[in-house]
Amino acid sequence: MKSKKRKSVGNQIIEGLTELAEALERGEALEKRFTVHTVELPPKPADYSPRKVRDTRNLLAASQPVFASLLGVSTALVQHWEQGFRKPSRMACRLLDEINRDPKRWTQMIGARKTA
Repeated sequence: MKSKKRKSVGNQIIEGLTELAEALERGEALEKRFTVHTVELPPKPADYSPRKVRDTRNLLAASQPVFASLLGVSTALVQHWEQGFRKPSRMACRLLDEINRDPKRWTQMIGARKTA
């Protein structure tokens, strides 16, 4: 039996790019030649001021330590956000957006109960 010689990853990349370049030069519709996926990304996360961070936490009726634990950050960091000493990272802002989008889900996650 003859064993097939595998192409190196570098050769596979060069082959694929050459094929792409040739298709572009011929003006081919790429989706007819290649697997093309179109994705729709969510909008950029909102910016969070100290007030907006505090409002988000209050939406869940959570203390700073509970809120910090939910976000996976330290209580000190939440305090710094709420006092304006630091700004939440883009990743933290994305999570804060999700909390604001569906606060009931997050409230249930922490087991908080709102009382009348």
